[in-house]
Order: sequence, then C-alpha cells, then structure tokens
Amino acid sequence: MGLALMRRRALLGSLLATPALAYPDRPLRLVVAYPAGGGTDVMARAIAGHMQRGLGQGIVVENRTGASGTIGAQAVAAAPADGHTLLFVSTSEMALRPLLDRQLPYNIDRDFLPVALLGSTPVVLAVTAGLPAQDVAQLVALAKARPGALSYASTGIGTLMHLTGELFRQRAGIELLHVPYRGGAPAVNDAVAGQVQLIFNGLTPVLPMAQAGRLRLLAVSTAARTAAAPAVPTLGELGFGDFDMANAVGIVAPRGTPPEVVRALNAAANAAAADPGVRDIFIANGADALGSTPEQFLDYARAQRTRFAEVIRATGIRLE
Repeated sequence: MGLALMRRRALLGSLLATPALAYPDRPLRLVVAYPAGGGTDVMARAIAGHMQRGLGQGIVVENRTGASGTIGAQAVAAAPADGHTLLFVSTSEMALRPLLDRQLPYNIDRDFLPVALLGSTPVVLAVTAGLPAQDVAQLVALAKARPGALSYASTGIGTLMHLTGELFRQRAGIELLHVPYRGGAPAVNDAVAGQVQLIFNGLTPVLPMAQAGRLRLLAVSTAARTAAAPAVPTLGELGFGDFDMANAVGIVAPRGTPPEVVRALNAAANAAAADPGVRDIFIANGADALGSTPEQFLDYARAQRTRFAEVIRATGIRLE
C-alpha cells in the first residue's frame, strides 16, 4: 500500500470516526446517466463497489438515462445536499452540454460540487486498413494532396469525437469531410467497410478491429499515452501542441453538501481509483484510473470547457 493511499484511508477513518459527522447513516445512491452495461456504468460500479467498503454503507448504482445525460444530472441537482445522492459525471455533462445546449435544466457550476476526478478515456484516431497511411504524418500528407476527399466518422454532431476531429483538422491544416453517426458501433462498422477513411471514436470498440487488422490505430487524443494501448502515440507528442481531448469521469454532489462530507467522499473515491482491481476494470474499458482533490477536478473541468469552447467558436458547431 502506497503512502498516499495510506494517508487517504487514515483521513477517511478519522472523518468517519467523528461523532459530529455521523456520515453516512444510510445507503448512498450513485446516479449514472447512461445505460447499464456501458463503459461509464461499468466504471461507476467498480468505483462504488470499493467505496462502499470504506464508507461502511452500501452504494446503489441507479441508471437514469436520457437526453445525453441531462435527466440523470437534473435528478441529482434536485436531491438533498446531504452526501447520500451523487452523480457519476462524464465530460458530456461537465463540459459539452453546458456549451452547446442553452436550455439545460441544470447549471454545472451552480448546482454541483466536485468530489473527485476518477478516470480519463482517450479519443482514438484510426484509419481504414485500405488507406495508404501508416502514421499521422502520412495521413496529413495524403489529406493535403487530396483536399476534402477524405471523410471522418464521429459519434454525432457536438460530441467529443466530433470536436476532437475538428481540432485535429485545424491543427493539421487539412480539409476533411465530417460524417456524423448515431453512436460508436455504426461508425466503426462503416470505417471497417471503408465507407469513411478516418474515425474518431472511443478505444474500446476500435481496439478489437485494430487487433484484427481491419483498422489502423494512429494516435490518441489525451495528454499522456493510455495504459490500454501504450504503443499508440499521443497527438501532442506527434507535434499537434497541447492536444488533450478526453472523456473524463468523476463524482459530483449537489451544491450545499457539507465540506466534511465532500472530504470523506473524496478520500473514499480516491482509494477506490487507486485499487489495482478497479484500475484493471478501467483499462479493460479503454480508460485510465485517476484521482484528484475536489479543487483539481474543478480546475480540470473548467480547462476542458475552455478548450472545447475554442473549437466550437472556431467551427461554428451547433447541436441539430
């Protein structure tokens, strides 16, 4: 056990032993705004399973789906601020929806408090196996030789994959045709079939196709390489600047939750993210387990929004 983890567990133990705190006094509810069985849900359940051992109370994972995460987020925003109802949040609710949807029924800054940043999933750039580009440099050269002739698939307009593709296009100085799909699976299928030449997608659905030789992984979008595919370089190290586009996940609580409760939750969440078994589950879902203070999580979310806002402003992206 590392020193940092020991300190976190000691802090959690001291907080929970304080008679004045008496938290938690009943099972917790962790709301996931996406369907059961998906990557976000699997990671949330891994975190919850470890956290409940440290907190001494069960954690029920509740899937409240719909409206790209809005329904789940709204439910938690309206919950009592006592630390017993939490949201397993993703980049969509933290950074993308607030920028693209002026009609959101919640405000990420006004209605929530950050607890901990727990994981990061890269967007991967892959090309169809028939494209004569073995690396990103060759891809850029090919695109410059054939302006507008190459198309890239994303999981839809205004998604993280779309914004990543547009940022790459801008920084590479190339013309690409964007082809939005309703989700990752049909986008991968058409990339494998050669209907589109490039794809920006999550790692999990792309990696098996790459291992089978049907797609070619060229780069990941995060600041550091991912443990799930350590041989794949980052766009930053390939010369595209401070390229850091990731689907981050973490836990937030309703605003007004007492600071001592947030500290207890943060310690339990960080201990869960540091657990080797939890880390293995994250890697299996194409993600890297992280950990943070609430302040670091807030800074990260704000930096994401700033980065996304620049891409949206430069491209004029709007939700349909």
